[in-house]
Amino acid sequence: MTHPIIVTGPQRAGSRLAARIIERQTKRIFIDELEYSINIPDNSVVQAPFLLKAVLEISFIFPTAQFAFMYRNKQNIVSSLERVEWYKDIINNPDFYSSYVDHCYTCIDQLKDELPQERWFDIQYEALVHDPLFVTDRSNFTTMQYLPDKPVGPKTWRNDEYLRTVKE
Repeated sequence: MTHPIIVTGPQRAGSRLAARIIERQTKRIFIDELEYSINIPDNSVVQAPFLLKAVLEISFIFPTAQFAFMYRNKQNIVSSLERVEWYKDIINNPDFYSSYVDHCYTCIDQLKDELPQERWFDIQYEALVHDPLFVTDRSNFTTMQYLPDKPVGPKTWRNDEYLRTVKE
């Protein structure tokens, strides 16, 4: 049976890379979180950290969907969030990033208790290092980039000007 796979978790945990790997290995259609709608094809893989808050609803909209929950070292996520200045123009509290990651993992734990076990699986960021798409040094990557020398998206996530222009 074909079903969408939703790759989610904290922002900067590796969902884009994991979704691209799943796309390649399963010959699915990649859907970026900015292009997500309830009309996605059954054979899609959706990269969408923002959907973490909507997994329960999505599990009913797509009764055969699977959810891939991303895990990455918390400090590495925080460092990546700092590098791209995620939400810095809106929230400038030094505790925000750490609290955000903790909240995401608490949410995932709760979802795992609510969803049938066959509906979800975990992906550890560190397990992706053996894939040809993995790039060790991402310090100069843009926000949505996953391949070397192929920038995608802005350098930072400040002022979400990029999101406004993409949606127009």
